[in-house]
Amino acid sequence: MIQEIGEHVYHNEYVVCEPAAGDYVLHYRDRGCLVRATAHGGRGADAWAAGDEFDLPHLGDLPGAPERLVYAFAIDEARFWIALDDAVAVPEGFTYEAINWLRYAEPAELLFAAVTGSQLDRWYRDNRFCSRCGHPTELGPRSREVVCPECAKITYPKICPGIICGIVDCSEGRERIVLTRYNGRTTALWALVAGFTEIGEPLENTVHREVMEEVGLRVKNLRFYKSQPWSFSDTLLVGFWAEVDGSDEIRVDHEELKEARWFTRDEIPLERTRDRVSMTGEMIEQFRLRGREVLG
Repeated sequence: MIQEIGEHVYHNEYVVCEPAAGDYVLHYRDRGCLVRATAHGGRGADAWAAGDEFDLPHLGDLPGAPERLVYAFAIDEARFWIALDDAVAVPEGFTYEAINWLRYAEPAELLFAAVTGSQLDRWYRDNRFCSRCGHPTELGPRSREVVCPECAKITYPKICPGIICGIVDCSEGRERIVLTRYNGRTTALWALVAGFTEIGEPLENTVHREVMEEVGLRVKNLRFYKSQPWSFSDTLLVGFWAEVDGSDEIRVDHEELKEARWFTRDEIPLERTRDRVSMTGEMIEQFRLRGREVLG
């Protein structure tokens, strides 16, 4: 999954320090990230471009230093800063590439940095003014927060909890899973039922509600799978397996989904077999390979 960066170690604690020439700089414009990209496969926001490579600029690469740099995080000993300037001087060979394209590129640790940085960048830009009194905000001097000097309101980074659910039927010798396709998406990949947690709602209740709303099924025997930060939508995703409870008749919410149906293990499309980024892809592939064993 996207947070799995091999032997590299992600350090998300805020550090008070000064930027150095060898530090990485993250700058975003029009949902793109400033990178130097080398394309080996298909290009485009939804192309599967496994093997494509990219690099991020170091501060010393920029023709001019950004005016508003904020410390983001570190991976191993490499430090990453976000440039909050609306525009920066672009080094030769660098361009802005869509984040949705980067999700398939290498190396994994820079992909994770670019995607995670985009979530922080959106949060900083969305909180330039206090949501309580409208006064311009300031960056916290010693921690990752935004402070209003007028009314003292403190704002922390936004994280939206959500669930992904693999609905399976392993009764009477069957091994089936519900796969869905969303409406209004350019990508046609099959996925699992997913949705955001509402205010006052436990995660388990989110599973029951989203499954009923999207495919009209009741589920039981929920089992936690894994969690995953998904910075594309400011989300912390929690994965569950669940067994169908009662009727297996799917009733599709066509406002949300284009289609949904049961797949046996042999029928599952192979489009996710090389998906190293998403928990959705990992769960689908786990069921294709292991079937009822995923239930423990």
